Amino acid sequence: MRGRRMRAAALCAAALALVACTSTGGSTPPPTAPAAIPDSAPASTPGGSAVPALWAGYHGDAARTGYVPGAVADPARELWSVDLGSAVYGQPVVTGDTVIVGTESDEVVALDRRTGRRLWSHGLGAPVTDIVGRTGCGNIDPLGITSSLAVDSARGEVFAVGEVLGAAGAVHHRLVGLDAKTARQLLSEDVDPPLPAGEKAVNLLQRAGLAIGNGRVYIGYGGNIGDCGRYHGWLVGASETSPGDLVSFEVARDGEGGAIWLSGGAPAIGPDGHVYVTTGNANPFPAARDEFEHTESVLKLSPDLKVLAAFKDPDAGGDEDLATGNPVLLPGDLVFAVGKTDAGYLLRTSDLSRVAVIRDVCGSDPDGGPAYDPATQRLFVPCRGGGIQIVDVARHRLGRRLEGANSAPIVVGTTVWATSYPAGGLTAFSAASGAQTQRVGTDAVPTFATPSSAGGMLFLGTRTGVSAFGG
Repeated sequence: MRGRRMRAAALCAAALALVACTSTGGSTPPPTAPAAIPDSAPASTPGGSAVPALWAGYHGDAARTGYVPGAVADPARELWSVDLGSAVYGQPVVTGDTVIVGTESDEVVALDRRTGRRLWSHGLGAPVTDIVGRTGCGNIDPLGITSSLAVDSARGEVFAVGEVLGAAGAVHHRLVGLDAKTARQLLSEDVDPPLPAGEKAVNLLQRAGLAIGNGRVYIGYGGNIGDCGRYHGWLVGASETSPGDLVSFEVARDGEGGAIWLSGGAPAIGPDGHVYVTTGNANPFPAARDEFEHTESVLKLSPDLKVLAAFKDPDAGGDEDLATGNPVLLPGDLVFAVGKTDAGYLLRTSDLSRVAVIRDVCGSDPDGGPAYDPATQRLFVPCRGGGIQIVDVARHRLGRRLEGANSAPIVVGTTVWATSYPAGGLTAFSAASGAQTQRVGTDAVPTFATPSSAGGMLFLGTRTGVSAFGG
């Protein structure tokens, strides 16, 4: 059953009619809750206003598990839907009673979590248009904010990166930090990496979700779809408080390519501040095994982005792209990564040595961030060809494939939620049995769309805005 649709002009009148929804062959150590971005924060710094972060970045926590306790009503229904006039590719973040999204029109928009009423908006500049004409490839037009935002609870600050067209036609990637309550701008700077001669920022797509740690915002870059032009994969770390204080890491210094794009997922950050990313294939595709420096790899980086450990997918060649999903940090000091070779790797976080390989994941390209359920010790991997693949972490083996969704899932209490791109629809599965428990209709959604959850509600970016679901 679809809830009543609300358009922006009718939000104020409709707000009073809506109500909030609340709810309550190996071995690994016993399951424990994953490291999470805190739901509460200390007193604010002078720069911002501290507010609790209920869903602070891609897949909710720094480990990228996509897990939160609680529940969403059964049956769930659409509670509100807001047309922002532009697509929302990133996962909505939730802080206090505010849902915040970025749009491809280069606008950051804050909405009341319970009603969808617009609270504030902030423009970064003019988005890039005619991307194919400018680069020779690409499929997002206009191209503005494509990545998931991130919230620093302690500072009460939300960060966004948008692709911005300058007055002289030059393209830059701009980072802004905004007070999450008031939209007051606390930070604004260009965060393009230090490009080699002959390379241009327009050939970089900032698709990976933002990550916060070590007093920095970490920003991943890859190429536009089609891999046109010359580019490298990059990770840039920008200081939250000191504009111009940038650190960076370049993939494939001995070649080109190695995108850090993660199907919209985000770098994982360990409790010690180390940063974990996966990288993609060389550009152009190698004929056989990809031998360039740190392509097709899982990387462990220091806070200032020095390589501490590396694991290279031994099977990857051509367009097999380990960066098609983000790494997930698991209990027992493990990290999981899976790419288009359909091999899932469990690695030790200490040195990225291999613990186990689980083959034939998905039977089609895995796409987007897996979610982890600590109660069942299961990973849920999205499959481009359809379905959500269960990976049994404790036994190092495949489980069943759940039909009815194909995009990055999350786990809310005992339930797995996932959508299907491009048509939309939210499907719920029991994390324990895999049985489908409900399905809710939605608007069409962008590629790799994934919901977020807070206060017994789900929030989903769509081709035109954002929608909320609950009881």
